[in-house]
Amino acid sequence: MFLPLAAVLLTASACKKDEIDALPKATQSGKNTGGCLVNGEGFVAAESGGSLLSNPTPALSGGFAFDSVYYVSLNGRYQNRRATILLFLRTRVAGTYPLNRTTSYYPQGDPLQIFSHATVTLAGSGGETFVTSAQHTGQVVLTRMDKHADISAGTFEFTAASTFDPRKTITITKGRFDRRQ
Repeated sequence: MFLPLAAVLLTASACKKDEIDALPKATQSGKNTGGCLVNGEGFVAAESGGSLLSNPTPALSGGFAFDSVYYVSLNGRYQNRRATILLFLRTRVAGTYPLNRTTSYYPQGDPLQIFSHATVTLAGSGGETFVTSAQHTGQVVLTRMDKHADISAGTFEFTAASTFDPRKTITITKGRFDRRQ
């Protein structure tokens, strides 16, 4: 009885370690990498799509905007669907920023009037967005914000609730990004 249980626990912990090992390293040199665990599953930002008539969706996008805002989008796949994780911050300097206020979310609201927040959107969800709020919180740690070199980097974690059903949540852990604009 003990050996089968130990084998199951060891396998489960190895899977989680494999998910974490699949993420890009947390760097600060403008490598245009990013990733996190979404509900415990690995998510790595990756370029996708594109054709003769359109450019591909970049792995990371965003940057400094509106004189007082920084945002970054991580684009990739989660459960075989295109997914975007957006971090929107009312700052342009390195530091730790809580995601703990209920606000309109970007790009739905006026970027000059909305507060720091994070969202997760999944393709084919009919417009459902998962958003941080006063009840579903997290934080972003901006470890490098170098406007002259156009490099930004940081780590993040949060829980976000569905705009359709607030009982439905997504939890993001071990998040990191390293972007050159």
